[in-house]
Amino acid sequence: MTYYLDLYFTYARLVLKAWSQYRADFAITFVSSILHDGATFIFLTVIFTNIRELEGWSFHEMLLIWGLAVTSRNLANSLLDVPHRIYWYILEGDMDRLMVRPPDPLFQMTGESGITLPALGRVLIGATAIVTALTGLADKLPWWGAFYLPLAIISGALIHFSVQLLMACLSFWFINTISLMQTMSWMYQFGQYPISIFALPLQFLFTWVLPYAMMGFYPTAFLLRGDAYLHYGLLVPLMGPIFLGLSLSLWRVAIQRYQSTGS
Repeated sequence: MTYYLDLYFTYARLVLKAWSQYRADFAITFVSSILHDGATFIFLTVIFTNIRELEGWSFHEMLLIWGLAVTSRNLANSLLDVPHRIYWYILEGDMDRLMVRPPDPLFQMTGESGITLPALGRVLIGATAIVTALTGLADKLPWWGAFYLPLAIISGALIHFSVQLLMACLSFWFINTISLMQTMSWMYQFGQYPISIFALPLQFLFTWVLPYAMMGFYPTAFLLRGDAYLHYGLLVPLMGPIFLGLSLSLWRVAIQRYQSTGS
């Protein structure tokens, strides 16, 4: 474990050095990432100036749901942005050189191309939304929320990474999985809103199959609505590690099916 942690930080230092050579590019990309989710932040604010509640959820409650989902997703995109790159490693034959090195190929891909520092701008927007929401909900939050929220964010990041990795593993069986992964990535947006506004089949889908609701809605509901969401709320910190275990298990099976391009 120590070996892999040291190696990951070595990769991170190299990425930081590379970006430091192109500071203007980094600044432009960082600001662009802020504007991307910042526009949605502003959109929510404008909408709730005219709508008092959405299915019984107030502006600050909605903002907390959205902020948790955005922070979790972009934390994964900043530090573990590798699943959608697996297809290209296979297609271009770059997997060959990874397979002959001691570290796991997935870990090597994470270090080489999965650390996306400009995406931290979106994490900043999500964190701002969370702080704004907590300020407006201070009188409703339990004391243990300060410990629960970081666990929920970490679990949410693992959920996002794991779902994407599960889809990416199909690249070892099928020629092209890019469209499927893009669809799964887009469906993450359903987790930014109260799950109760969707039909029951979608509620089941986004709770147990693609558990995006565990990234934002259920942590917020557990904090603010207590016993009504007790079981879901307690499951939130566990869902990330559970899906991570499932995705890594499938990865170990999938990597055995890799066939070199011969080029």
